[in-house]
Amino acid sequence: MVEIGGSPDIGAVVALVAISFCSYVAGVVFRKWPDKVQAYTESLDGSAWLLGPAAHRTLIDRSGLALMALSFAALLAAGYLLRV
Repeated sequence: MVEIGGSPDIGAVVALVAISFCSYVAGVVFRKWPDKVQAYTESLDGSAWLLGPAAHRTLIDRSGLALMALSFAALLAAGYLLRV
């Protein structure tokens, strides 16, 4: 197998780091203030009609965990691009 050596596209690495940062900040906000996020999102959409308050807070908390996992995955991908 022939490998071609070259530098990674720095734009992709910067984009992944930015995605990681934004995802981490959003995840921390979702996990730290689920009641404020719930009050804000209920004013935007009709999720209060479909979910109870406890279920909505649980959904916000799990979304925060998913965003923090996405942050970690984006940093791993950026590190892989820099290594290759």
